[in-house]
Amino acid sequence: MIRSEFKNIMVVVAHHDDAELGAGGSIAKWTEDGGAVHTVICTNGDKGTKKNVPPYKLTETREREQLAASKVLGVKDTIFLRHRDGELEDTRAFRNQLAFLIRHLKPDTVVMHDPWLGHYSHPDHQAVGHAAFKGVIYARDHHFLPELTYAGIEAHHTNTLIYTRSNEPNFFVDISETIGKKIKSINAHKSQIHNPRDTERRVRIRAEEAGAVVGLPMAENFTIKRLR
Repeated sequence: MIRSEFKNIMVVVAHHDDAELGAGGSIAKWTEDGGAVHTVICTNGDKGTKKNVPPYKLTETREREQLAASKVLGVKDTIFLRHRDGELEDTRAFRNQLAFLIRHLKPDTVVMHDPWLGHYSHPDHQAVGHAAFKGVIYARDHHFLPELTYAGIEAHHTNTLIYTRSNEPNFFVDISETIGKKIKSINAHKSQIHNPRDTERRVRIRAEEAGAVVGLPMAENFTIKRLR
């Protein structure tokens, strides 16, 4: 039986492919167990190439690829916010936007980038992590956004936060039965994945290394924080 905190999950990431790379196996597991996953892509991905491709064309391509990847994982819906790639900032407007989606979707769990990494982290990832955490608080306390409450969009308390690629993980998901879907969803991002075999090898190695820590064949690891 699926745990209640994984019945309705919102995954908030900066770029197309971040959800699949960071949590693809877990997303597949949650949806197979009957959970509903909503993926929110915050940027338009218009800078994700070293090729001479017009930014608007790249955005169109990456959105098609994201929809294909989401389909592989059984994602219920994919929301594109289309902020400029590489230019995200933790602003009040961005937090409000995420808080509105949290109130609307009412997730039990929000998955996001860990903004407190001690090593290199893409600035868009940091901005999303900080804004999503604050968005959870804004969504929870109705005095933050009284205009939404007035419009009938009531406050919502999200119980569980999950941070991807954290330095000190304390939560592991067995993905030994969903690793194939994770790899297939990653390879759906064809504009980003130029060597599928090498990508699969690296994904499997990382999953095995994560699983070995807790005695699982393959795993994805996270930091989990429960808000009560």
